[in-house]
Amino acid sequence: MVVEDLVSTGASSLSSCDALRKAGGIVLGMVAIFSYNFPLSRREFEYKDVELHTLCQYDSLLEEAVKENYIDAAHVEVLKEWRINPSTWNGISKEE
Repeated sequence: MVVEDLVSTGASSLSSCDALRKAGGIVLGMVAIFSYNFPLSRREFEYKDVELHTLCQYDSLLEEAVKENYIDAAHVEVLKEWRINPSTWNGISKEE
């Protein structure tokens, strides 16, 4: 089992798995403290056949932030839009 602190795109995490497999290791999966759960990373983990288990992920963080009044429902929508593709996100609402 590979242990990570944070999974964003998954590139470095999956690179570690590739190296372990190349060296003859058996990768049973990966555990991480947090994942943004980006669509790209979900696809890559599936493609590389690495099961990812996290203690917390982005949706849970947003739910807790609303519950604790750190953000409101309007901010949740903006933050969810960001997660779809953060590399191209411009911060402008579709309604503006």
